[in-house]
Amino acid sequence: MRRFLKLKAVALTALVVWAILVVLPSIAAIVPGGIALPAWITDTFTSKFQLGLDLQGGLHLEYSVAVDEAVQKKLDQVASELEAGFRTKKDVEVKVTREGVDTLRITFADPADVATATPDVLGVALDLLERREPETGPKEADGVITLRMPEAKITELRKSSVETALDTVRSRVDAMGVAEPNIYPKNRQLVVELPGLSDTATEVRAAAKDAARGLIEVLQEALRAEGSTVQAADHEVRGDPGAFKLTVPDQDAEALVRRVFADKLVGGNLIVDDRITAELMLLDANAETAADRSSVMLGLSEDARAAVLDDAGDFRRLLKIIERQAVLSMYLVDDETPFRDTGKPYLQALYEANLVQRGMGISVNRLQEYGKEAGVTVKDPYAYYAKERGTLEGFFRSLPPEWRLPADLKVAYGPVTVQTRRGAEPEVVWRTYIIKSRAGVTGEHVVSASVQPDPQTQVPQVNVKLDRIGANLMEELSGANVGRRMAIVLDDAVRSDPVFNERIGQSFVITLGATPGQTVREAANDLTKVLKSGSLPARLEKEFEIRVGADLGEDSVTRGAQAFLYGLGAVILFMIIYYRTSGFIAVFALVLNMLLILAAMALFKATLTLPGIAGIVLTIGMAVDANVIIFERIRDYLRDGHTPRAAIESGYDRAFTTILDAQLTTAIAGIVLFQYGSGPIRGFAVTLLIGIATSIFTGVMCTRLFFDFQANRRGFDRVSI
Repeated sequence: MRRFLKLKAVALTALVVWAILVVLPSIAAIVPGGIALPAWITDTFTSKFQLGLDLQGGLHLEYSVAVDEAVQKKLDQVASELEAGFRTKKDVEVKVTREGVDTLRITFADPADVATATPDVLGVALDLLERREPETGPKEADGVITLRMPEAKITELRKSSVETALDTVRSRVDAMGVAEPNIYPKNRQLVVELPGLSDTATEVRAAAKDAARGLIEVLQEALRAEGSTVQAADHEVRGDPGAFKLTVPDQDAEALVRRVFADKLVGGNLIVDDRITAELMLLDANAETAADRSSVMLGLSEDARAAVLDDAGDFRRLLKIIERQAVLSMYLVDDETPFRDTGKPYLQALYEANLVQRGMGISVNRLQEYGKEAGVTVKDPYAYYAKERGTLEGFFRSLPPEWRLPADLKVAYGPVTVQTRRGAEPEVVWRTYIIKSRAGVTGEHVVSASVQPDPQTQVPQVNVKLDRIGANLMEELSGANVGRRMAIVLDDAVRSDPVFNERIGQSFVITLGATPGQTVREAANDLTKVLKSGSLPARLEKEFEIRVGADLGEDSVTRGAQAFLYGLGAVILFMIIYYRTSGFIAVFALVLNMLLILAAMALFKATLTLPGIAGIVLTIGMAVDANVIIFERIRDYLRDGHTPRAAIESGYDRAFTTILDAQLTTAIAGIVLFQYGSGPIRGFAVTLLIGIATSIFTGVMCTRLFFDFQANRRGFDRVSI
């Protein structure tokens, strides 16, 4: 006689109730029109399984990661640190050049200085590179040290760059408020699936989330100025993607908002504030917020919603943020170095050699001098302007070889706002900068970024804070170049070119000028998001894009559900007819199995795809197979003359090994599919593996409990099987 049956029954009942509560939020979100659930359920059980792209439509993107760029950037960083190390520790000037994707050469002016290359200086490189004497070319006796990266390190860096890109893209998509994205690597590629993006509600929801974040920041800043603090949170509102509930514990939330934004309220309910990304309306309280003074309902105004939808065509902004490399680099501007034997800076030499001619669409301007008395003064710097960046790039590409810049300098471009004609509106044009080829400080040293208004002009600007290494590099760069300009380059475009007025360190400000297609506020917010999520280690090159329409997704859901129900119905009918009362027990186990699969998927926030539904349908057959094996064993023992109790005991004991072997072999196949498959195949593998675990539990342990209750009855002498 088996023991603790009542305790096991209570535990099974609790498991069923828990599974139902876990699955309910997911089902409520999938059902057309949604289902309103009590707040205690939605607040407690927040995990939901998500529908894949093939079930609800959306956007499928595939990007290749330019992994060799990441390796080259790492070598350039090491080169900068080596030059600085020799200068500060050994008082020796060296030139470090990169060759290809795996080699650095350290060149000494005096070959005798090679002896200064001790481990305390080379340590920054030797973790990554090996010191080798080349078979051909300059050797250490000639004053050149060669450092080469082993193939294993190159492979490791390439793999790491893909993983970093994956984390960065995932952070950016999450910051935009996209619901339930599916982002995973595939060799050197990233696959980004954004379910539901065919629905403009996603953009409205993202805009509301941005505005809520800005609102909370302003509230917290205002209360800090008053000497108090507050913890506020925003929650989505079902049925309106552009609305949210603001909760401020132990405060009258609406009164607080009205007090902080007293001079920004228009018409009593409309908040218009440049510190917030969109106009917000104070909405009428619903039944929940009316009873809770610590909460207030807010939402995007009609104008803000219209602006979001106008700007959301094909979700260009989201795609730009995903693809944005966000490589923030600081380069020294060189408006002084004479070009070859001309004796004049490069841009001035080109102009005076009549290489810039009428009809090219290029304007040449001589700018005002800049600098500091305590440092350098740059006189008569030149800059070229054009309406299109491509015009400037084409001009420099077409120059004869003798007029090309040396390897240590390059041309950079940036958008600026200028008044091209008297009395006309300012226009956004592109201008040139001559900068050093190697960055002085890179964005990988950024630890935080935030948007703050300029104290004088109130124009949004981005405050950037660097880590210790970045602060040291910035301090050295600025201290040695007081009076010169620094070009702040983001994604291959110069965004700002401030003058070093003094030595600066850990923090600095990026003042954004013109950004084509965006306001300064939008540009500052987007820049902050990508800096917080980190810069991509290398460019993303879009290789494939496809949109799955919502109609196709709905059709897939309908057909998948029909297949599931038909299969389930056929199995239930067979089990009840063939096995009678025992068939009902098997049906209960089958339904519980389906419930536990969905609960496990919700718990792990897994993605349910069409192949995943196929995996669940396959699991139905596998689960029933376990019960068929057990029931047939019990029948065999009954025919052999065993008592019902002994037949049940022996049937379960002898069948378990067979069931376990069958499930394990299937699980091995599922693990292989999950490990090496991608997308839909992984979805099939996930449901299959979860189904195997739940099938063993429900088909063996749960059904055994019902038979044990029967066997424990007084006078039990017959099994309905």
